[in-house]
Amino acid sequence: MKNGHIEYLKSLLTNIDIKGYLKHRESSTFEFKEKFGIGSMEHYAKTMAAFANNKGGYIIFGIKDSPRLLIGINREKFNEIKQEKITDFLIEYFAPEIKWEMGIVDIGEKSFGYIFVKESLEKPVICRKTKEKLKSGEIYYRYRGQTRKIEFSELRKIIEEYKEKERQHWINLIERIARIGPTNVALVDLLNGSIETTKTPDRQLVIDKSLLDELVEKINFIEEGNFVETNGEPALRIVGEIQSTHGIIIPELDPNKDYPYLQKDLAGMLGIRLYDVQVLVWKYKLKGDKRYHLEVECGKNIIHKFSKYAFENLKNKLEKLSESDLKQFSHEYERFKRKNNKLR
Repeated sequence: MKNGHIEYLKSLLTNIDIKGYLKHRESSTFEFKEKFGIGSMEHYAKTMAAFANNKGGYIIFGIKDSPRLLIGINREKFNEIKQEKITDFLIEYFAPEIKWEMGIVDIGEKSFGYIFVKESLEKPVICRKTKEKLKSGEIYYRYRGQTRKIEFSELRKIIEEYKEKERQHWINLIERIARIGPTNVALVDLLNGSIETTKTPDRQLVIDKSLLDELVEKINFIEEGNFVETNGEPALRIVGEIQSTHGIIIPELDPNKDYPYLQKDLAGMLGIRLYDVQVLVWKYKLKGDKRYHLEVECGKNIIHKFSKYAFENLKNKLEKLSESDLKQFSHEYERFKRKNNKLR
């Protein structure tokens, strides 16, 4: 897709008047910046969220405002921008995930950087934390040439579109169930990797190829003789006595989207102390399991991030635990740490 962006932006950036000023103005899909600075990340993130909540758009770097003069950027410095820092910032402050790309367009001897934001499929994108220019709970929207808090009419449109998508989804689902017959239907839960069926024992469950084709972007297949977990990969869990076939379905995890939580986020969402989360993560061996945990290098530091699977797992576990269970786990955790410290 990058070639498509480059050709499109070249046609836009070469459309200048006799004074050398860019004819195209900032709009609902374009914002111009003189240069990129990591210190302005809040402003960029706000604009990116606004684009995602509308039709998507571009932030283009190397254009001086009033008048719109093409000055270009330092190509080498722009290439040195650590994209993972931008991703981490967006994940920390906005949900659901903002899909974006970054690149450079060369026109003559000048280079121009760009950030392209895709229209979100899960609107609205909402600010989840407060930080100077950002406020928790706010929804930003891109209007003609400016980013600001969403107005009622646009928010209502987003809600109506969401409701219509949900309605259409339910209609399609019910039509399929009616065709197949309610007693012949099994539910595939892509969140925790399970299949649930009310079928009686000794009946074989067959997954239709057309269904798998529809899910091809979300799942992978591993050739195995039976249903097991291999090298920590999340395997398909079968609920009930069902004969296995030659394939295992594995939900494909996106590092940017599916590991959005730090331990402090899990603590807040679960309503428990950060220390309790550390204990439960240790007790249930979430670290090192790709379904639940990912290590992200940030300079010399390692950041531990956790998936939506980890949240669901801990939530389900907590519902069955008592306070005495947590205390017992805490004692075990402290003994484990003391033992480890002695071995060092």
